[in-house]
Amino acid sequence: MPYTLKENRTERMKAAIAALVDDIKVKGDLNYTVCEIVGQLCLRDGGISYTSTSNWIDGVHGAEAELRRRLLGPYEDLKKEQNGDVESFVELLATMK
Repeated sequence: MPYTLKENRTERMKAAIAALVDDIKVKGDLNYTVCEIVGQLCLRDGGISYTSTSNWIDGVHGAEAELRRRLLGPYEDLKKEQNGDVESFVELLATMK
């Protein structure tokens, strides 16, 4: 993931995130918040254009991929070690060596 530079992580941005986190209680709240942010970014950029809208949506997909890689992946690896792997996965992965 192309992390934003530390100097771009402003105190205003951090405060806004903290305020949003206090208000987000359920998955629907998060969905609304992300959609509203992307919508407002598109409006700021002059409305809907394929390039601008696609770029903002790609940013959301990139965040999803990073969350899965950094948070869910290690958790799933832990559970695989605790509970055993999916047998067919072991067999399939062995064919890749």
